[in-house]
Amino acid sequence: MQINAQDFGLVGRNKRKDTRAIQQALNVAKKYPHTTVFIPKGEYHIRKALVIYGNTTVIMDNQCVLKRCGRDALIKNGKKPRVYYGYNGNSHITIRGGVLDMNGIQYPYYNTALCIGHAREILIEEVTFKDVVGGHCIDACGLNGVHINKCNFLGFNDPKNKRQFSEAVQIDMQVKGAFPKFGATDGTTTQNMIIENCYFGSSDTPGMKAWNRAIGSHASRFDQYYTNIHIRRNTFNNMHYYALTPLKSYNIYIYDNLFQQCAGGIRYLAVKEGNIHAQDLQGRMSKTQAGNNLNIYRNRFEGQMAYDAVHIRSYDNIRHSNVVIANNNFTHDSQSLHLEDIEHLILTQYDKVKLKTINVIK
Repeated sequence: MQINAQDFGLVGRNKRKDTRAIQQALNVAKKYPHTTVFIPKGEYHIRKALVIYGNTTVIMDNQCVLKRCGRDALIKNGKKPRVYYGYNGNSHITIRGGVLDMNGIQYPYYNTALCIGHAREILIEEVTFKDVVGGHCIDACGLNGVHINKCNFLGFNDPKNKRQFSEAVQIDMQVKGAFPKFGATDGTTTQNMIIENCYFGSSDTPGMKAWNRAIGSHASRFDQYYTNIHIRRNTFNNMHYYALTPLKSYNIYIYDNLFQQCAGGIRYLAVKEGNIHAQDLQGRMSKTQAGNNLNIYRNRFEGQMAYDAVHIRSYDNIRHSNVVIANNNFTHDSQSLHLEDIEHLILTQYDKVKLKTINVIK
């Protein structure tokens, strides 16, 4: 079944009527699974987060803009007080087309455009995200099966200078403090994720800039791993820190990407003993833990870099294992590789880059 949000009173540039109309359409889709909600061309003002439920497809016209006019997120796939566990929340969701505008100049409140947690099979395609303050474009928290394709991530600001670590796409896990929107903090990690054919850069809005970090994680727990992550065929333009900042993981593949004028390329870290992220799910402190099977190949790095093109590091003589860095194209003499604490390293075609290796076993 397909329904049109306009049939529910959508008028444009009216935050009460627009929010109510789209939410009513989404509520109908909740009652009738496998419904497609169409949102036509126009600018629609959203005063509080829209809630999308399972087995729902949202198709936005290419000239449809959902513009935040409040403090909240734009879309989330759950709400309090409902508690969701594991991957059993609102799942099998598709969002395609349109613009999610966080309107960060007029509403400079820290938040995230799209908050998706505790779910399976999420497709985000051909969506433009813009002008986020402090938060993320997508917070993918505790998900199994995520495909982000042909999206644009434009414009970020951090006026309080407190969120330098915010990524456009946060690959996240369900632990306390990581995802405050809804759901159980049961340690559910994101896995089986593809991010491809996307562009990360600045917007045309004065006061907004490109992201510090495009894709990454800043939460972890002992014996919990992000797994099977593919980042491919994306363009990262003018990121102000490392474009990619994954934490210890199993099976990450980063390939065929273009890094243009970024301050740094890829940073991959272990989690150090004594850090909150080294605790287990019961809150007990555990030892340093590293990752396994990191693959970085056929990427192109353009322009001067203040940080390394690739920076891999662990702690306490705990090594990452099975790292491949092959057939990448390094184009500027400022670019460097920092490879530390690695067991089983395959490294090829690095003759044009500065190389520093410490405690590496090939």
